[in-house]
Amino acid sequence: MKQFKTAFIAVLAVILGFQSFGQDPHFSQYNSSPLNVNPAMTGLFSGNYRFTAIFRSQWSSILRDETIPMFRTFSASFDLRIGIPASRHDAIGVGLSFINDKAGDAAYGTNQPNLSVAYLKSLNSQGNHFLSAGVQAGLGFRSIDYTRLRFGNQFDAAIGDFNPNINNNENFNNNFTFFDLGAGVFWYYFPKKRTNFWAGFSVSHVNMPNQSFGSGDARLYIKYTGTGGVQVPLSNTLDLLPSFLILSQGPAFETQVGTYLKVLFVPNEPQGNAFYIGPWYRIVRGYQKGIASDALILATRFDVASFSFGFAYDLNFSELTDATNSRGAFEVSAIHIGSFRQKNKVKFCPRF
Repeated sequence: MKQFKTAFIAVLAVILGFQSFGQDPHFSQYNSSPLNVNPAMTGLFSGNYRFTAIFRSQWSSILRDETIPMFRTFSASFDLRIGIPASRHDAIGVGLSFINDKAGDAAYGTNQPNLSVAYLKSLNSQGNHFLSAGVQAGLGFRSIDYTRLRFGNQFDAAIGDFNPNINNNENFNNNFTFFDLGAGVFWYYFPKKRTNFWAGFSVSHVNMPNQSFGSGDARLYIKYTGTGGVQVPLSNTLDLLPSFLILSQGPAFETQVGTYLKVLFVPNEPQGNAFYIGPWYRIVRGYQKGIASDALILATRFDVASFSFGFAYDLNFSELTDATNSRGAFEVSAIHIGSFRQKNKVKFCPRF
C-alpha cells in the first residue's frame, strides 16, 4: 500500500506539473497581485508608490510526507504613479513585477520579470472617473530537472527496478528563455468614496511564445482575463465588495466570484484601518471534462495605515478531494502604498 501511495503521488505531481505548461499560475487573492491580472492597473492606487508581495503553496496535504516538493508560487511588484504636469488628474504608471513558480516532481520552474507601463486618463473634471490602458513586456526563464523523472528505458532488467545510472536517451534542454507580451484596459468610477465601480480586460502572451524544451513548437496559449467589482456601503462602518475574475487560456477556463464584507474602524473613512472577511467560489474547465467545482476560498484581510495584509485558504472540491481531504492551498499577501513628501495629487482610488 505504501508503494502504491508513493507511485500515485509521483504520477499526480508529474501530471500536474506538466499540465501547468499550458496554463499560468494563479492566485486566489487576485486583487493583491494587480500587475499579474492587468497591466492597466499599474499606478492605479491612492499614493505615489506601491509594493506588493504574495505567496501561494498548494497540495501540501498530499506531499507533506514525501520527497516530492510542494507546488509554490511567489510574486512581488513595485509600481509608481507619476502625475502629468500639464494635466490635473491624468497620470502615468510604471511598474516592475516578478513571478517565481515551482511545480511537480520535476521541479518545473518559471522565473519571469516584467515591465509594465500604463496611462491613466481622467474622463471628467472631478477626477473620479478614469480609463487606463497598459502594456507589459517580460522575459521568462523556464527550467526542469530531468534527473528527478523516471523513463521506461531506465528500467534495469538485471535488478528488476529503475536504475538512475542508465541514460534516459531523451534529447531535451534543461532550460530556455522566451519573450512575453501583454496588454489591457481598465475602467473605474467612484461617485462617492465608499461607492466604487470597476472593470477590466487584459490579454497575455499575445506573441504565443514557444514553450518546448526540445526542437518542437509548443506555443503558450493566449490568456484572456476579465475582472470587475463594486463597493457599496451598508452602514456607517460596513461595506460590501463583491467582485469576479474570469480566465480563459486555451482549453482551460476559470471563474472566481465572491465578496468581502469590510468593517471600517473609522466610520466613513474608506482609506483608514479596516478588516475584511468573505467567501469566494472557483469553478474551472479542465482539459478533458466540462465545467466543475474547484474550490471554496475563505479569505480575510487587514488594512493598517498604509499596509494591507491578506490570508486565504482553498477548500478543494475537485476530483482530487479524496487525496487532499478538501485541503487545497493557502496564500499570504502584503501591500504597502506610500506617498512622497510633496502633496499627493491623487484625489482617491479604490483600495482593491
